Amino acid sequence: MAIGRMSVVSEADRYLTIAVDSYDDWEIKGAIFQREDSHGVLFRSFSEMIKNMDHLFDSVGAPKQTFQIRSLPGSDPGDSKMERIKRSDRKGALTTIRIYLRFRYHACWQGTMIWDDGNRTASFDSVLQFIMVTDAVLKKGDGVGEEEINSLLSQAAFERWSLPLGGNYMDISITEGHDPVTGIHYGRLISKEASEELIKTGQKASFSVKVMFREHCTWQGMIYWREGKSQQTFRSFKEMIYMISFVVKTTLEDGEPLAAGRS
Repeated sequence: MAIGRMSVVSEADRYLTIAVDSYDDWEIKGAIFQREDSHGVLFRSFSEMIKNMDHLFDSVGAPKQTFQIRSLPGSDPGDSKMERIKRSDRKGALTTIRIYLRFRYHACWQGTMIWDDGNRTASFDSVLQFIMVTDAVLKKGDGVGEEEINSLLSQAAFERWSLPLGGNYMDISITEGHDPVTGIHYGRLISKEASEELIKTGQKASFSVKVMFREHCTWQGMIYWREGKSQQTFRSFKEMIYMISFVVKTTLEDGEPLAAGRS
């Protein structure tokens, strides 16, 4: 459901400081700071970082969310709580990235990221672009080249993944390694700790994804949750990641749907 776009806010409300303390193969950890607040919001994954950033933007009403994020039937989004920490140094142990978010259109984000003490910038039109550029920056530091950044930002760059548009489904498992199509480790993207807990308890969270379109520099398509035997359309990579994270949360709290239904 679409909701209003207009808001009257200070430009400072659209900035967040991301203090990245560590990064290892899609596992990112650190804290997010709003304005000049010395209390940061902790995150332990890309998924948690993105959701916490959305919560912080919601708290000041800027920029306005234009779509309500949906969930897969059988999963419970619940109330996610932000974990705050006070620290005197707002810089990350690894690096510090500033985010200026202009809009949240198309169930996604549009804005600018700033790093290397303000010497490097890149504009992004989706969370998918933001994640890919952040991954490159954290892996290569200041050595990531402008040409590589531009390649990652271009819509054509995503076509290198040979996504099966409108054809076969792409399989995603939270308890397995890197996806062979995208090269993304979704278990770490959602939560390394959650992925390890699923493996430890013998549970699964697996999905089949059919990408129908690549508009607005992101994906649109259908996601099917195998264990829950339910499906939902998604309007962006960000919405897809939200849906997967809700399933992981529900599975850890309630167990697999099939197992829970047995007597």
